[in-house]
Amino acid sequence: MIMKVLNFGDLDSIPTHACEAHRSGDWIVFRCAECPDYERRINWRTGEVKVRNSSEVLHSGTYLPYQLERVSCN
Repeated sequence: MIMKVLNFGDLDSIPTHACEAHRSGDWIVFRCAECPDYERRINWRTGEVKVRNSSEVLHSGTYLPYQLERVSCN
């Protein structure tokens, strides 16, 4: 299965915090540097989403799989 780029929170008119992403097994994990207790997990195989300590602030993030990152840099 080819993994696609995952995005969430593409609303330009609303203030957002940008999240950093990394992969942990089947989960793509997004964390916010400004909200240390916030975490969004997306299971790329099943589509299941888990959010811990959702806040009033909109969070956005992008996960670029390593394979796509290498191709886009060449």
